[in-house]
Amino acid sequence: MPARSDITPRDLKDILRTVLLFERVSQNPSRYRWRLIGTGLTSILGENTGKTLEESLPPEHIERWTECGDMILEGAQPLRFLGRVHIQGREYLDAENLFVPLANDNGEPSFILGQCRYTPRRSETEDIWENQMASLPGGLL
Repeated sequence: MPARSDITPRDLKDILRTVLLFERVSQNPSRYRWRLIGTGLTSILGENTGKTLEESLPPEHIERWTECGDMILEGAQPLRFLGRVHIQGREYLDAENLFVPLANDNGEPSFILGQCRYTPRRSETEDIWENQMASLPGGLL
């Protein structure tokens, strides 16, 4: 697993607008803090850099985001998520997100780097993401 310090903004220059980074700042219970939200994502996710999930997400979403973050870090593998956006005013969007765990300088999984893609849903009748396959580690199926 690469360390966060192994990756620079220059390494991500072609996708930096659609990148986010968050850090697990405590465990049991886990809490996460946004470290970076690319400019192409702030219109959807908000200007939340430096805030915790509790400060920036609707309460009904915090548990799901926290559990996903824990799954990424504890599994120590990249995960791809497909879904619908459930942020007020953005429900017309579908999401495709790739999240990669990164270690801190002590080699402990602590950071999650994500590339996010949001696209307008073309119609309510088209084959939606729930009917598609996504790659997940074998133990999660």
